[in-house]
Amino acid sequence: MNNTNANSTEGASQAPHRAHGDVTDAGRRAWRAVMQATGTVKAAFDDDFRSQTDIDIQVYDVLLHVFESGEAGIKMSELAREIALSKAGLTSLVDRLEKRSLVQRAQDPADRRAFRIKLTEEGEKTFRTAARVHVDGIRERVTQHLTEEEARIIAEAFERVRLANAKDPRRA
Repeated sequence: MNNTNANSTEGASQAPHRAHGDVTDAGRRAWRAVMQATGTVKAAFDDDFRSQTDIDIQVYDVLLHVFESGEAGIKMSELAREIALSKAGLTSLVDRLEKRSLVQRAQDPADRRAFRIKLTEEGEKTFRTAARVHVDGIRERVTQHLTEEEARIIAEAFERVRLANAKDPRRA
């Protein structure tokens, strides 16, 4: 008996094992590369934020969306959609950010049932410090590894992918 492969059945042909998401297919390879790069870079940003600003990447994401909403603030429902958190998860996070005096809830003048989230002075200061860390990180972790042309192609390609998959194209 040949012991070169004790687990194979004599005469049975075995197809070579391929991992889920066969990387010989360009589309799957692109998907895998995007997901791996995103996870790696997000973890690095999270480390940067924690060590330099005392917030994490999720808090930065909230502060960024609230900052970008301007003086009027952002509705809780819009913020939940933007940062991909359940309403309950967002409520808990906003509660923690309120306790740290980074955000405040304000009644929405157009909808008395809704609240808008606004940055406090401390929240804006924290956001601006973290934004500098973020911009430096983008340069260090992303753009220095791409040519201008590669960055443009990647941006255009993923803008198309995002638009093609947006549930509400008006909000994409």
